[in-house]
Amino acid sequence: MDYDSQTLVALKTICKDRGLRVSESKAEVVIRLIEDDESKSPQPISIQQPNVVQQQPVTHIIVNQNADLTLQITGIGIILYGFFRIGMALIFSDWRPDQSFMALLIGLGYLFGGTLTLQGYKQGLQLTLIVLAISGILSLIYHDDLSPLSIGMDGTWPIGFSVICSGTCMLIVAIPLLGPADASFKQGHPSYLNALMNTADLASPLPITSGSLTSQRAPVETKIVITCPQCSGSMKVPSDYKGSVRCPRCKEKVKVQ
Repeated sequence: MDYDSQTLVALKTICKDRGLRVSESKAEVVIRLIEDDESKSPQPISIQQPNVVQQQPVTHIIVNQNADLTLQITGIGIILYGFFRIGMALIFSDWRPDQSFMALLIGLGYLFGGTLTLQGYKQGLQLTLIVLAISGILSLIYHDDLSPLSIGMDGTWPIGFSVICSGTCMLIVAIPLLGPADASFKQGHPSYLNALMNTADLASPLPITSGSLTSQRAPVETKIVITCPQCSGSMKVPSDYKGSVRCPRCKEKVKVQ
């Protein structure tokens, strides 16, 4: 308000209305009114912000149960052997069509078992062992024939050599199953194996789908990497975790939101 442009009488009237002293000169009355206005105006309030530790950028990583090196090498070896058996079936297809067809099925069984093994599933090794057992029996039956089902090749090799080869192959395939399988193999079954078994179950007059095959594949575990604000150390926590974790480096608690 412009007090200087008003008369002394008007200023004193304002002072009287506000309960202020009305004596003294106009300049003092104006100062008194200005001070009164300033005392009634709202004062800025200073609010101290709490110390907030800025969260470090979060890096998402995928932790997947991949097959270890032993399973990968075993799976590749089974697949290569499957291609070899398929090649032998094609070579003998002209004069041994029935035996070549069985050899072709055996080769396809190796390919399927090797693929499952390469993907890290225990069922791949189990299927390969079954195919090896069937192949070994057929190798003994057709040992004295020139057949794609036997390595005897018309009795050229002794029958003991066929037994040793089949036993050695089964032992190599069974080695990964003899160790801590749960730490190496993926849990569950691949989706295409469930679909295949369900299709076979529909075509078969007898139920062949087991309850374990209907289980879903184990989900991929997702974790985040956070940085400790105290020591700048990194730690991994599940992506859906909310709460406090203790830094393994400095033992301080870090809040995860």
